[in-house]
Amino acid sequence: MDLFNVRAIEVSKLAMDGLSKRQTAIASNTANSMTPDYQRKQVVFEDQLREIIAKDNVRRDLRMQNSLAYQKDIYKPGAARSSNPMLHNVAQRIPQEQFMYIQQTHSDTGNFAPEVIKDTRWIDYGNGNNVNVEEEMMDMAKAGVQYNVLATVEGRFLSNLLDVVKSGGS
Repeated sequence: MDLFNVRAIEVSKLAMDGLSKRQTAIASNTANSMTPDYQRKQVVFEDQLREIIAKDNVRRDLRMQNSLAYQKDIYKPGAARSSNPMLHNVAQRIPQEQFMYIQQTHSDTGNFAPEVIKDTRWIDYGNGNNVNVEEEMMDMAKAGVQYNVLATVEGRFLSNLLDVVKSGGS
């Protein structure tokens, strides 16, 4: 377990924010289940999270590749070494566009926005409304379970981190 994987906490927080917004939309759908011509709302955010995670995986791979290349080069027998330790900095040795891409993690999470869309299914329940209360209740339960799982994982992560801090890291 990576004790300082703050990025995982950031991504799970985004997922929890999306689930919270989804629960709000479901509550609105349920409240308007008898409103004539009301169109149910959905909240989608999973593709955005997948994209953030995919970009993080690319960044991790770039860091690894550049780190391994750097280590091989610097420890190569007979390689010229400068007395200036700053010249051995990986950031100075990798291409600028890769370095900039690696550093852009906050722009990904800053652009995260769960999207509220109208459900275009046409299921008329007699008044132009397409809300099925039973379906909404199942979706609410599913979103609640997903939220609770993420909250539990985050809670355990932070509890383990607190244990390490209290014990002095031993």
